[in-house]
Amino acid sequence: MKHTISLIATIIGFFTLSTHSILAQQSGSEDQGKLSSVSYQPPAEVLIKLETSGCKGYCPVYKLTFNVDGTMNYSGYRHVEEVGEKYAKLTADEFSKLKNAVRRADLWNLSQELPVTVADAPYHTFTVYEKDKKYKVKGAGPLPKELEHLNQLMKDIAENHGMMVKKGVDPNDPSNMKGEVIVQFRPEINAGNFCMQFMELKTRPVRRISEDNIWIIGFSPSELTEAQFIDILKGMDGVISAQSNKKLQQRKN
Repeated sequence: MKHTISLIATIIGFFTLSTHSILAQQSGSEDQGKLSSVSYQPPAEVLIKLETSGCKGYCPVYKLTFNVDGTMNYSGYRHVEEVGEKYAKLTADEFSKLKNAVRRADLWNLSQELPVTVADAPYHTFTVYEKDKKYKVKGAGPLPKELEHLNQLMKDIAENHGMMVKKGVDPNDPSNMKGEVIVQFRPEINAGNFCMQFMELKTRPVRRISEDNIWIIGFSPSELTEAQFIDILKGMDGVISAQSNKKLQQRKN
């Protein structure tokens, strides 16, 4: 019981801090269109922003921000392949198409609350910016033709840069639990019982890799990032060490 209370307090405290400190994913390439190797800094001007809501199923919840300097930022929250943030530079062609689509959608002249005729459809909130002004349009479908074109274009651009937003992720589906970390427990700790404390985070023991009670522990990246999970584990009683399993996987490949 003490462990469970400690876990809840740790998770709440960690997520409060991490909300303001998640860094963008890094990439060694400087090619246009690749993920930037520089941590994302919010620019002075935003062109357009798309935010989605959840539904009764596993609709992806995320935010896409497209900036006037041709960059974009992804923030993944729930039921997405990757929780966290990514930053990318659009190609000249992508940015040109995006600006034209924003102009044709003419959000400034749309109702801020669009009529909804589809049951349990996720809401899409579009916020368009112009200097010191902004205007929000919210709808759940069907969207006006030009706005739907803009919606799909924004998602296409995001996926072109590795930000998978079109398909929701069921955190209970084992095939989606692709995250793995290596954890060394104290000798008296049972890995299966330990993972039961993290049921809400979809963790499970994958296999034991050492007689020193070292295990590969699986988790769902749609629930939290690997770094967040490792930090939580390191603060738990019964854990000697925790680290990424990426190096081990690369050696096997």
